[in-house]
Amino acid sequence: MEILLSLAGGIGIFLLGMKFLSDGLQTVAGDRLRTLVGMATNNRIFGVGIGLLVTGIIQSSSVTTVLVVSFVDGGLMTLAQAVGVIMGANIGTTVTAWILTIKIDQYGLPIAGISAIVYIFCKKETIKYIALGFLGLGCIFLGLLFMKEAVEPIKENPDFVRMFSIFNANSYPGILKCAALGCFLTLMVQSSSVTIGITMVLASQGLINFHTAAALVLGENVGTTITAILASLGANNNARRAAYFHSLFNLIGVFYITLLFHPFIGFVEWELNTFFGLTNLSESKNVSFGIAAVHSTFNIFNTLIFLAPCRALANLLENPKVTNIFTKIKLLRKEAEQPPEVGALLTLSYTHRDTSSYTMFFEMESRIQKVLNYMGNQLKTGVDNLSNCIENSDKSSPEIDQIFEMEKQYDMIKSKLMGILTSFVGNEETATSAVQHRIFAYEKIFDNLESTSDYIEQVAKLRLRVLDNKVDFLDYQKNDLLKLNALISAAYGKLIPVLGTGRRHNQQMIEEHERDYAEIKDFIRSMRATFWSVSSGNATSPVVDDAYSNMLYAFRKIRDHLRSAGNAVFGIDKD
Repeated sequence: MEILLSLAGGIGIFLLGMKFLSDGLQTVAGDRLRTLVGMATNNRIFGVGIGLLVTGIIQSSSVTTVLVVSFVDGGLMTLAQAVGVIMGANIGTTVTAWILTIKIDQYGLPIAGISAIVYIFCKKETIKYIALGFLGLGCIFLGLLFMKEAVEPIKENPDFVRMFSIFNANSYPGILKCAALGCFLTLMVQSSSVTIGITMVLASQGLINFHTAAALVLGENVGTTITAILASLGANNNARRAAYFHSLFNLIGVFYITLLFHPFIGFVEWELNTFFGLTNLSESKNVSFGIAAVHSTFNIFNTLIFLAPCRALANLLENPKVTNIFTKIKLLRKEAEQPPEVGALLTLSYTHRDTSSYTMFFEMESRIQKVLNYMGNQLKTGVDNLSNCIENSDKSSPEIDQIFEMEKQYDMIKSKLMGILTSFVGNEETATSAVQHRIFAYEKIFDNLESTSDYIEQVAKLRLRVLDNKVDFLDYQKNDLLKLNALISAAYGKLIPVLGTGRRHNQQMIEEHERDYAEIKDFIRSMRATFWSVSSGNATSPVVDDAYSNMLYAFRKIRDHLRSAGNAVFGIDKD
């Protein structure tokens, strides 16, 4: 028990050190690193370089891959761009293993102590978070020292030695067993750096040999992919594909390396002998270098192997047949199909070098109008789905799923469209007042439609909250909500024919627009007045009252954003 508690304490301090190191470096260079990740292009080698650099700086491949997953989820990066960064992140994370080979365990406490003092008393932000990084480094070495001291008595106990002898990479089943153990341990702590540190401690104490440690490291590379998969659970399908690529990249690599395990280990031994002069990896002073070399060699070699077929693997993950299979087994979610115009827009890389900005804008405008027409109709479906959502008591209704899916799709489309439209703002060729006015109008329309989808999703979430608490709205509340939603649907429906078609509008349409949304505003006020009048004299459910009040606010915001979108379409210069 004493050994287990000491080992747990060492692991905890090590984990805390990794967090401090990563947090400190991210705070100092986070925005620049996010920008750097966003620069990833379709050039795979450039993407690998970015992934390697970012992960080498922040000392966490998990952070880099989660960042990539979020970029893909937001439509800021395609899957083809993401795969290069993911492979580079796998190489970058091996820097941690080389840091652990530095024999300064005994200096961990003074490094942590001095850094903590600087962090607490320094007022300058940059120095403060650099000190946090060094505090993390000190904790890493301190945790490593505690782990070594915890397991040192084990080698004197023959029972413990026999237990560790179960895991021995002296055969192919033994190699797979060790890799599975490394994968399992990393899944538990969600940090390959920690499990590699533990592996180094066990090897340096003579409890496992170098071959066993190498097999453990291979499995640890697979286990670390769980973080990206967990981050992708609530994301869109492309983000999930990025996480699955990360897993496949490591799984396939570990599979063929285990088949070629002894030649691979021979190559690592040759490397260490040639470049470091290390000949006997069974010695405790050399085995940590061997483990770090295994980690780096595996990821570099695997990246070189995958550089050519990585795009093909990304395309395979996006293949409709594979998508259908993954959807059936719940690895991907069922998403609404996008029209070709949206798919073309999301993969568009605008550049001023190919053609003039003026020509490019007018060529792109027809595509933007088609996407706008698609978004407008999707939003009308979302508004209509709210009626079914409010009226029915089924938490798993497809209408609710469609609302959530629409909101994610809107976020992705808007982020791409805003990037394209912003590239034209201030450009000399498109600086005419007429063009700039159209650009700003499109930006305003897209921004308001996307905000509307956010509040539609909020209404759906509030409805689910009521149902989760096994209560429901009063009859008058449900009827008023349905009437309000019908008013919004009817008013917005009049805007759709002119939303993305470029058709001309007339004064009668503008007057109807103003009148309809004024009527909605008055009805929301009457609903709120009725609500306060009825609820003040009755003991109603607090959950229902809170949800109803928040729904009225969300509907008011839906009304405001749809009115603003209409104003932009009709050229009305007010909100």
